[in-house]
Amino acid sequence: MHPAYKQDIKPTTKTFKQRIMRRIYFVFMVRNLSPFAFDCLAIVIVAFIATLFVSVNDVLLNLSTAQNSGNLSNFSLSAFSATELQTKLLLVVLGAIGFFAVRHLKCALRAVRTLKHGTSETQSTVPKNPDKTQF
Repeated sequence: MHPAYKQDIKPTTKTFKQRIMRRIYFVFMVRNLSPFAFDCLAIVIVAFIATLFVSVNDVLLNLSTAQNSGNLSNFSLSAFSATELQTKLLLVVLGAIGFFAVRHLKCALRAVRTLKHGTSETQSTVPKNPDKTQF
């Protein structure tokens, strides 16, 4: 085997390994971030539908008035009890989706930390001279 041929193979092998690892990282991140992205989309859709039934400007105006007078808990209870059934259901659905979004966000952040920690370990364990084997 010709020595120049050996040297040409090593960079190709290294880039091939890098491409495989990038694909693995990509699939790992997609699997861990897609539930959170889906939850965010669901929140946007439900919030948009809720704005069809609720006047956000009036709610914010009444909320600031209730907050200034100190009756925030009474305002919240009366506002929720006086709304129609569709609005209550939308608020409950929005709360449930929000709960799952926070849960999926925690999983996504954990995945990013795991990936970051794994790549920093890999970079620190790579030998400085890969041509020489260490015993």
